[in-house]
Amino acid sequence: MYVQVSYLLSNENTIQREFGNLLKISDNHSKMVVSMDKFAGEGYDGIKHIYIRDFLKTML
Repeated sequence: MYVQVSYLLSNENTIQREFGNLLKISDNHSKMVVSMDKFAGEGYDGIKHIYIRDFLKTML
């Protein structure tokens, strides 16, 4: 699993940067972006987004 962590996905440039790094990886492992904000939708181009509090709950 690949996890990209970002403080906030506050503008399109940040979204492109954070998800774009994962889009460059061509294997079939799962990929997600974790951030402190609620991103519109659940993901971007097939990459899942998860709110940091929800991510941490799953780790307990």
